[in-house]
Amino acid sequence: MSRFLMLLRVELVRLRARRAIMLFLAAAVVLPLVIAIAVVLDTRPPSASDVASAEQEAASMTDDPFYQRQLRKCLEKPERFGVVDVEPDDPAALQTACEDSTLPRADWFFYAPTLDLDEEREYGSGLAVVAILGVIMFVTGTTFAGHDWGTGSMSNQLLFEPRRIRVWTAKALAVLLATATLSAVIITLYWLGLYAVVSSRESVVGSGVLLDCLQFGWRGAGVAGAAAVGGYALTMLSRSTVFSLGLLFGVSVAGGLLLANIGPRDPGWLDPTINAQAVISDGQRYYVEPPESCFNDRGRFAEDDPACVTDKERTMGEGVTYYGILLGAVGLASIVSFRRRDVP
Repeated sequence: MSRFLMLLRVELVRLRARRAIMLFLAAAVVLPLVIAIAVVLDTRPPSASDVASAEQEAASMTDDPFYQRQLRKCLEKPERFGVVDVEPDDPAALQTACEDSTLPRADWFFYAPTLDLDEEREYGSGLAVVAILGVIMFVTGTTFAGHDWGTGSMSNQLLFEPRRIRVWTAKALAVLLATATLSAVIITLYWLGLYAVVSSRESVVGSGVLLDCLQFGWRGAGVAGAAAVGGYALTMLSRSTVFSLGLLFGVSVAGGLLLANIGPRDPGWLDPTINAQAVISDGQRYYVEPPESCFNDRGRFAEDDPACVTDKERTMGEGVTYYGILLGAVGLASIVSFRRRDVP
């Protein structure tokens, strides 16, 4: 076994031995599990008692004068109530269609959302799980590096391996392997679990939907692993866990406020959220504020002008380039600092 692989193995063992990191990684497992349970419970089918109660409520309201009046109007002029596909010489079919259109139904009295994997990926819990993992993995990388500086063990480690670039690289690779692998496993199990629930409820799942969800999750796992390496590199540069966490908070809160108030008209090249979503979702559309020249003297918007588009798309390649440059700059500065600065 080469010396670098031995060093990588040592760093993986050191990573696993940190209690704080084990707590963070446990949270990375528990929180998506809690979200999955919440999604499953919120979309569970109504019970037999709920359906029976709703049917009883609907039947009790059927004789209400208002609904009976609406039924008579529908029978006289069905087109006003959207009943257009019934033959005029078929009174029984017309009666049934108008009753369906005007009389109370059982589904009016209970809320029964369905578990849709496409909706969960595009608008629901999928992005929330990736965001949670990204934050946890960033903190994991930060804590891993910060512990070495906080305890002063970095100088002892360099006694056994004086080549600092090799030490830095082994630590970064250990962080990447651990966090990206765990994130990929968690997200894979998350989508497979939701798919199993949908299948057990005999719901129709479109062709390729599961694969789309898994690919969405795997790209998110890559982002989480990159976040962990970014946290590690930033802490190796600053030698302070508090600084790295404070910077994360500042970028998340203050950066968003600055972009919203004094940011550029096209925030796609600068906004980290848009670029992260572009990577995870394989492209992301976002709002672009049109220039004042797009409005005439009467305030009308020039919709046909190509310069007046109000939305653009950030591709996955552009998002990867954005974070590649950012991570590369921080990583290079961290390596140079670790190589040249004294280690206490």
